Amino acid sequence: MSCCGRLRLQNFLLLILLIFFVVLFLLFKRPFSNVFRRSEKCLVYSPAFPSEGGPGCSQRCETREGKSTRRYGAAFRNKFHSWPSELIENMELAASILKQFGQPQRLDTEGGRDLHVTFDYYCCYTKKEAVKIGKFLNNYSWKAHEIWFDKIECAIHGYGDAVSLVLMADKKSQQELTRWALKNERDLELTTGVRKHIPHTSLQDFHMTLGTVNQSDFPVQSAVEEINKVIPPGTWHKTPVIFNRPTCDKCDKLINAKSLG
Repeated sequence: MSCCGRLRLQNFLLLILLIFFVVLFLLFKRPFSNVFRRSEKCLVYSPAFPSEGGPGCSQRCETREGKSTRRYGAAFRNKFHSWPSELIENMELAASILKQFGQPQRLDTEGGRDLHVTFDYYCCYTKKEAVKIGKFLNNYSWKAHEIWFDKIECAIHGYGDAVSLVLMADKKSQQELTRWALKNERDLELTTGVRKHIPHTSLQDFHMTLGTVNQSDFPVQSAVEEINKVIPPGTWHKTPVIFNRPTCDKCDKLINAKSLG
């Protein structure tokens, strides 16, 4: 074979090889990009998923004995407890970091919302039962607890695209708050006859919600990692958060309406 013939053959083989790699690239480009996107998604499901009865309540609330039922919640709120300033500042810092990755669906640090930690969820109770729950909570003998927060995590609460980013209480605080909630649930039943449908051990661990995002177009994992990098676990506040008496706002509204009626 002549020199020119060998050169043409080499060029032909190189062209075939190039075409082969281009085809491979086109075939695997989409799967690789999908794997990357999936790696950004939150993989943690709340114990209350799919929250069809509202936050903390997995099942949809149904009418019972001709009376409608709904979810109620008792929470500790910053506006009533004056939590450490560094905790509030770090929550605002975390919100600003979150915005660097995209537009959050909502932030609990903005829009007139107040930061809060839910003490317990009361799933699917009638208005009459909610009044009993509210009065019990208002008259209960509460003891203050010192709580510490640890790090940001993500959680999927329901069907759809929304994912919550939450600041979790540390392990010791989780244990103390769980014991406190379970005792309160037992006392509720003994005092009022109202039994908790879902014990707190079947609910998500104690947390403070930072905000929610749509994970289909938001790099959730990268945002969580960055927040925990800027604010390392266990450094959110230098003084403890004091929890003493939670309030059930919806219960109190029913109590006030009843007294006025």
